[in-house]
Amino acid sequence: MSHPQQQSAAAPAQAVPGQGQFLVVACRMCGSVPAAPVTFRGHQGFVIVMRFLSQPGPFCRDCGLATFRAMTARTLVQGWYGWASLIITPITVLINLVKRGQVAHLGAPQPNPYGPSRPPMNPGPRLLQRPMAVIGLAIPLVLIALIAFAISQDS
Repeated sequence: MSHPQQQSAAAPAQAVPGQGQFLVVACRMCGSVPAAPVTFRGHQGFVIVMRFLSQPGPFCRDCGLATFRAMTARTLVQGWYGWASLIITPITVLINLVKRGQVAHLGAPQPNPYGPSRPPMNPGPRLLQRPMAVIGLAIPLVLIALIAFAISQDS
């Protein structure tokens, strides 16, 4: 009879003994189950260059929501400062919203019976309740208002 392998949260998949072998996917942050294999993205736009960020899963519900909220809020503040970034930032936020749905529908995180686990991350306030996200959403609106004002002054 085989025994389950002990793995760290960085390597979250464990083979589970029984009639057949199946895979338990555990959160990469806390080791809890269930978890979904998603990757959250971030974007930082600079005047000349840009930087793409990613945080691969799998994530349990709480760690996934915490990661989604933190990366998306930072993207909303840091993503607008380049020509291409004006298009890439909203796309990145939309991709994260789709990925958020995959972790939000998971059940409550439970300790992993086949490996190490610790308490999941605190998801914190919802995205639109974070000052950083609200400021980030205001940035493109202010830019549009400034452009409209500049165009109206030239007429």
